[in-house]
Amino acid sequence: MSGADDDEPQDDSAEEVVERKPMQAVVVIHGMGEQRPMSTIRAFVDAVWSSDPDITPNYGGAGGQPNKSWITPDRHTGSHELRRITTPYDLNGRRTDFYELYWADLVQGTTRGRLFAWIKELLLRRREDIPADARRLYWATWVFVLVVAASMVLLALSMWLDWVGPVAGLAIFVVASGVLWALDHFVLPWFGDVAAYVQATPATVENRAKVRERGLALLRALSDDDRYDRIVLVSHSLGSIIVYDLLHILWVERRPRGLEWPRDRAVTNAVRAVEPFAALTGIAPTRLDAARRAEFRHAQWQLHSQLRGVGQMPWKISDFVTIGSPLTHAEFLVTFNEAQFRKGIGERLFGICPPLSDSAAIPRLLYYEKPRVRAVHHGAVFAATRWTNIYDLGNLLTTGDPISGAMADNFGGGVEEVRVEMESRRWGRLFTHTRYWDGEATGYEVRADGVRGRTHLEVLRDAVDLRRAADIPL
Repeated sequence: MSGADDDEPQDDSAEEVVERKPMQAVVVIHGMGEQRPMSTIRAFVDAVWSSDPDITPNYGGAGGQPNKSWITPDRHTGSHELRRITTPYDLNGRRTDFYELYWADLVQGTTRGRLFAWIKELLLRRREDIPADARRLYWATWVFVLVVAASMVLLALSMWLDWVGPVAGLAIFVVASGVLWALDHFVLPWFGDVAAYVQATPATVENRAKVRERGLALLRALSDDDRYDRIVLVSHSLGSIIVYDLLHILWVERRPRGLEWPRDRAVTNAVRAVEPFAALTGIAPTRLDAARRAEFRHAQWQLHSQLRGVGQMPWKISDFVTIGSPLTHAEFLVTFNEAQFRKGIGERLFGICPPLSDSAAIPRLLYYEKPRVRAVHHGAVFAATRWTNIYDLGNLLTTGDPISGAMADNFGGGVEEVRVEMESRRWGRLFTHTRYWDGEATGYEVRADGVRGRTHLEVLRDAVDLRRAADIPL
């Protein structure tokens, strides 16, 4: 047994056909709900690594056997409840380490009062402040609130319902109690996380800070680890809002600055290649067709390749993958209305893809810090990080994922949008929000021409890109 680290088992039985290369790290960020440590990452690794027949030489995969991986102690997350999942060398001579950013324990204890305070803030808005894609969720939330309110009233009055008869009174009591039980055992554990994080209020600031500090500690440690030359962030559901925040905070710390010509010519040239795609100040996010988006993503990868080895604080995060993300409703969930969201973009509070230009006249991401010294502005995180969004449109009642949706309207045409349709053997298309890496579910990419595309697992594997297809020139 041998490997890059003495404490990590390796299988040298396979013939090495390529030179061994730097490792890559994939960080998985779970969504809302009372998640158990390691439950999300195990299923995710099964989907993108263990069951992929084309990624390893002969470590596994033959005869229906899964590709090998090992669970090892993790010194980066700071938690003994979490482990790193590491792989042998793949066909390209790379190993991958999978990490989980676990945060569910930091938002426990959300009360009914806090949940309903957040819901009240969502519901008491003018009709014109509710975007079209959020109206079904808006009206469903109203129905939920009315049902809970009616249940509370009936439960309080149940002792005075003798006039309806003992059987009917008992039925009313059981139904009302069941609704309140579901509130405490399903709604609070799931949507309480949203209420505890998604908007900054005096009651949520402490929890938000704890979640962010844990995430930043992990990403800083991985970024400073010389073994890795690439980091991929894969986020599900509410986790995508958390990672979106972390990306912006970390970019402010590590963005390229103090660039001089000709010393930093390669970096500045890479920035210049991204600039033609930038959105002009005061204009809606840039729209890109498929060909232009491919060019933009190639430019992003080239800039990432330059920044991952720059200075004492390299930028190694190449990809941001959102799965079933509520960021599609950002103007409703994160801000009060679309006008406030657009204002936040202009103020660089929210980053878009492609990034907002530093100039109102020409696309520009570099600005002068002082004569002959330049920096990339703090809102341009998606100049060097690609964004892929995977979603399954739902109708809220019986099919799909009503939480998810497209990102381009809010965040720009540089986001690679992939719509899938999934169904499970038992539940069919009923609420597919947790099926994106389910190996037992069936799912296909929905293409514009109506033809079935890749399977949902192939879509996920291509987004994470363990095989580094981006290294291939256009």
